[in-house]
Amino acid sequence: MKEKLRAIFKVPVVFHPVLFASFPILFLYAYNISQTSASQVWLPLGISVGAAMAMWGVLSLLLRSAAKAGLATAIFLGLFFSYGRLYDGLSYLGVAAPRHAHLLPTMVFAWGYCVYFIGRAKRDFRVTTRLLNVVAVAIVAINLVNIVSYEIRMRGVEAEAPAKTTQQAVAGEADLENLPDIYLIIPDEYSHPDTMLEWYDYDSGWFIESLEDKGFFVAHESETPTGSTKRALAGVLNMEHIDGEPSADRLYRMIAYNSAAEFLRARGYEFIYFGTGHDIGRWDDYMADSADQYFNYRIEAASPWISEFQEILWSTTMLRPFYYHLVGSQYEVAQRRVTLSTLEHLKALPREEGPTFAVAHFYCPHQPFVFGPEGEYIEPANWTNYEDKQFYLGQYIFISREIEKVVDVLLRESEIPPIIILQSDHGMRPHHRGLVIGPDEWRKILNAMYLPGMDYAEISESISPVNTFRLIFNHYFGADYEMLPDD
Repeated sequence: MKEKLRAIFKVPVVFHPVLFASFPILFLYAYNISQTSASQVWLPLGISVGAAMAMWGVLSLLLRSAAKAGLATAIFLGLFFSYGRLYDGLSYLGVAAPRHAHLLPTMVFAWGYCVYFIGRAKRDFRVTTRLLNVVAVAIVAINLVNIVSYEIRMRGVEAEAPAKTTQQAVAGEADLENLPDIYLIIPDEYSHPDTMLEWYDYDSGWFIESLEDKGFFVAHESETPTGSTKRALAGVLNMEHIDGEPSADRLYRMIAYNSAAEFLRARGYEFIYFGTGHDIGRWDDYMADSADQYFNYRIEAASPWISEFQEILWSTTMLRPFYYHLVGSQYEVAQRRVTLSTLEHLKALPREEGPTFAVAHFYCPHQPFVFGPEGEYIEPANWTNYEDKQFYLGQYIFISREIEKVVDVLLRESEIPPIIILQSDHGMRPHHRGLVIGPDEWRKILNAMYLPGMDYAEISESISPVNTFRLIFNHYFGADYEMLPDD
């Protein structure tokens, strides 16, 4: 009996396949936890763990050894979850021009050879199994600790989150009828006309001239101090330069409960926010809580398979060649719908009762490139193709034309001349793979404002986005904000 027990304890329990199957999903979630909700993790986690257990079970029968099957499964998981990174690495280094039809079978074939030699081996792989168990526990534990510690910190942040203001409007009913609607329209990664002319050989002067003809002031020398969308939005909406390195949690909170909206809500305005697919997840509820009306048309078109988290995850795996073929139509519909529906909704806002403060963030012309210049559909293979300039340029032209149409409607159908701000968060950034552009072009932004009754000669050509609402509140509401340095 003692010999049997000793023999049992000598054979290690094989559980590392389950942990190795969990690790890539947990790692990606922990790394992007500030922008991802736990609800996006359960589906891929369940699929990965279930598939790993099934493979381990089948291989255990074929190899007649749980330890050998565990090792073979661990090797497959390593290859499966590293496929996309290997593919990108080979492309980036220029060592080869990989094709999925070649790389994928090669990796599967290599794994087959590993299984063959593991099956032929005379060893029992006890030491290897113990080592793999320890490694798997360690890497999963590290990510779980990071996730739990973040959730604990977030409980404190959520407890401190300000409630929606209940301050009564200081303006009377007659005054409310005379207040202008205010629109802040933010096209993401919309490059300055000078950038487009120099690096894309495209003259977007027609758009700028159209705005100026309509009565806009265009700050031709305006720049942003940050290439981060979160920091840019937090800065303009809170009318301040964002110092230091605040966490993503802090920045999202500043965007949701921003000073500009609270200033206007206290004066009788309704705060309307149009989000993007980027907002879906952890911070979606925050936005919905802070705004009087919150619209995110990506949510209505959402599928558990097409979140940004799912896209990044599966693109690193052996499913990369098949992902867009399987869900591409859903992904494209969602990406196009959030832009098109928001554009149409903006055109209807002049019919809303009472003064409104509307903030619309368009994830466009930023990739994914799903619009051609006339709104055409783009092939999935080119959704992130910055190397071929036609795709960013096509989406740039499309959103410019559509914003011009929105402006025309707002000016034509508003009973009180509205205040309209067209302001990109930053220009095109050089970190995109395949993109060749000057290192500081991202600083140059579109900054155009329709400010009825204001003397534009008093506005600086280099006005910083953080001074936008300081300028507006001082002129139209009698506030006394000091103008901050433009740098």
